[in-house]
Amino acid sequence: MTKRERVEATMNFEEPDRIPVYDLLYNDEAISYYAKRKLTVENGPQTVLEAIANSLDMTRSIAFPQKPRRIEKDGFVYRVERWTTWIEKRPFKTVKELSYWVEKEIKRLNSYRPTKKEIEDFRSSFLWRKKRLKGTVELLTCSPVGLDTAFDMAGLDLFVYLYAENPQLVSAWLEALNLAEIRRVHAIADYELSPITLVYSDIAFKGKTIFSPEFFKKEFYPRLERLVKAWHEHNIKCLFHSDGNLMPILPDLIKTGIDGLNPIETAAGMSLKEVKRLYGDKIFLAGGIDVSELMPYGTKKEVERGVIQAIKDAGYGSGYFLGSTTELDNGVPAENIITMIETAHKYGKYPLRFD
Repeated sequence: MTKRERVEATMNFEEPDRIPVYDLLYNDEAISYYAKRKLTVENGPQTVLEAIANSLDMTRSIAFPQKPRRIEKDGFVYRVERWTTWIEKRPFKTVKELSYWVEKEIKRLNSYRPTKKEIEDFRSSFLWRKKRLKGTVELLTCSPVGLDTAFDMAGLDLFVYLYAENPQLVSAWLEALNLAEIRRVHAIADYELSPITLVYSDIAFKGKTIFSPEFFKKEFYPRLERLVKAWHEHNIKCLFHSDGNLMPILPDLIKTGIDGLNPIETAAGMSLKEVKRLYGDKIFLAGGIDVSELMPYGTKKEVERGVIQAIKDAGYGSGYFLGSTTELDNGVPAENIITMIETAHKYGKYPLRFD
């Protein structure tokens, strides 16, 4: 069975030859192990892709090691480290300054149309990676609903203050973000490239959601549903991603039409077993292997037991991609990553047996 066949069977709740492994690989030592050569900034692209090809069935957000630096763009200052980038400084400090910035951003978003060059560059870059991934399925893109895009750009505190003062402006901003993304969807969607995409918005903390049920009903669910529908028009399934505890709002999320759920963050209060029991006939699941305690601090034996338990909890009836609850970064010992993958291959074969 090819990796794509394994992925498609799992998404469609058909029994594959084994449970597919889905993850993000940002661990220098594990990458070097699977690529059989030491990872450097210079050989990053080839080495990372070869490592993924030799270890994972499905992945997304492929990144290559970078040299630390700062980038200034449109008034924002971004801090770049080896595997990640974040906003260090914003071009506004008050709600009033943010509101002026948002008004201009709405105009920019409303005028945005994907250019021919953007579309061609996206496709050629994807095909370049696909060739080197040797069958590993890459999610077509990361497709933002718009909510966490907005509060990440604004900073959560200023975002909340602005919504309290001017909810209409924030709503117009969220609408502009969502419609701009939908235009991008229709420009780049191609089932032949990949049968699955990530739709995302980090909307929960450990133990609770970031916003109220009323806010979600007004400002989030309708836009998530519209985005999912756009992808479905191209026969592409949507894996919804949000960190945190989503248990109280899972029924509402499922009503939007999402096909799958990730990462099922157990340390935040999510239960892989319960999600499978309650919703395993409606959505496929991806994740569930704790990366807060088990993967970084557990022994190889503990990791093995955790993987076997996840397979018991969610592997029956297909519809489960085994993987970590975030990503496999340098905070996780490489030996635990290797153990997770090898255990998944050993015990994830159908029909499932644990003797």
